Amino acid sequence: MKNIVITILLCLSFPALSLAQAPTPHSTPESRQKSKDRSDYSLFRRQITASKEFTEERKKIPLLQKENKEIVKVYVTMDSTETDDTAKNKFLQGFITQQIGENTANAYELTFDRTTRKITTIKRTGESTEPEPAEVKEKPAAKKGTEVKKPAPKKKKDGDEDDEEEEEKEEKPSKEKDE
Repeated sequence: MKNIVITILLCLSFPALSLAQAPTPHSTPESRQKSKDRSDYSLFRRQITASKEFTEERKKIPLLQKENKEIVKVYVTMDSTETDDTAKNKFLQGFITQQIGENTANAYELTFDRTTRKITTIKRTGESTEPEPAEVKEKPAAKKGTEVKKPAPKKKKDGDEDDEEEEEKEEKPSKEKDE
């Protein structure tokens, strides 16, 4: 009985092993290129989000929201429309994009070299909106020749001192009458 079960299992395992050796979907040149493109795009996106320029743009969001009273977003945009195959194989182009309400502008343009797998150039486009600096309210400086006099602080009076002052006031008019 054991021999029959083992024989059946061995017979069934041979077709399964032959199916396991079927070609993988990454074996064609087109699928390998697509896989490489995806890895380049994801690496480029991670490098952009880690850059100091992206961080600076994100720090501006609260000020811009306060000024414009609209939703402000800063995100990464990738340009995937290549017309030349040689350029496609060498560089990728990306943008740090700023969106305020319905208005969208590119703040930075970045170029990624696919051979070295690093960002090669970062250009400021000048299209984005900058928050206005907060106005610092300064006190006007006093002139050197004139001094600003502050009134002397009043002393707090105790109840006993009030009684003594009232008595003195009463005495003064009486002195005047005597004379």
